Amino acid sequence: MVLRDLARGLTFDGAATGYDRYRPRYPSALFDDLRDVVGLDANSRILEVGCGPGVATEGMMARGWSVLAVDPGTRLAQVARDKFGDERFAVEIATFDEWDPRGRRFDVVFSAAAYHWVAPEVRWRKAAGVIVEHGFIALAGNLTVAEGSFHDFSDATRTLRAQLGVGEEREASTVGDVRQLVTAHGHDIGDLWEAVSPQGSPVVADDLFGAPDVRLYPWSTTYSTVEAVGLLATYSRYLSMDPAKRTALFSRMATLIDDEFGGELTRHYVGVLAMARRSAR
Repeated sequence: MVLRDLARGLTFDGAATGYDRYRPRYPSALFDDLRDVVGLDANSRILEVGCGPGVATEGMMARGWSVLAVDPGTRLAQVARDKFGDERFAVEIATFDEWDPRGRRFDVVFSAAAYHWVAPEVRWRKAAGVIVEHGFIALAGNLTVAEGSFHDFSDATRTLRAQLGVGEEREASTVGDVRQLVTAHGHDIGDLWEAVSPQGSPVVADDLFGAPDVRLYPWSTTYSTVEAVGLLATYSRYLSMDPAKRTALFSRMATLIDDEFGGELTRHYVGVLAMARRSAR
């Protein structure tokens, strides 16, 4: 397996507005479980790694929690600041790899759809170093499920994407496949996150964290043609394309959605939340 190109994680800043508008949110139950397992309340110290424009942050802010976020994208961070203000939210511009905690410690390090952009050699060691005793790391994501018209559309455009040099994404799974991954890899949050979001890294959390508590949340949503193309335009494989090729590709995709799928696509997801307690030092 080829190691993920971490530099692609810096491409999202150029699509900050679209990312905020089109990226899927997370089921409310995910944040309820995060609260109950980790024991979060208004006094909790939460560090969010890779907040982007605050897609997942919304669920935490809505519950009255305070969040310190770290993100390398200046445009992304500004969208989040504009959305949340500064009473309970702050963001520091840096990658987590380079971020200086300045002795600060947190009850939970949370990251949604972003932790795979942290360098493997930093990922678990640095998180453990900033989490208080008995604190948690909590990782969330939305995995696409191999059913529904969005999946059919993806199959229909596979050859076209290959012709234009789009890096192939990971194959969509069934909910049953995801459950099998959890069973096979759930002994270590690092091993599990590699299986859920392949990064080409053998680095695991090992004795830094206990075995994770993993929750799954199947759900679905429907996108119009504009929304479906807007969503695709927020993924790094498309952001890193030649602009002219990307424009041509999205034009052909939009025509296909309108002509063959009636102008809308339904996408099925399974939300994943894995929470692991930091081991005693």
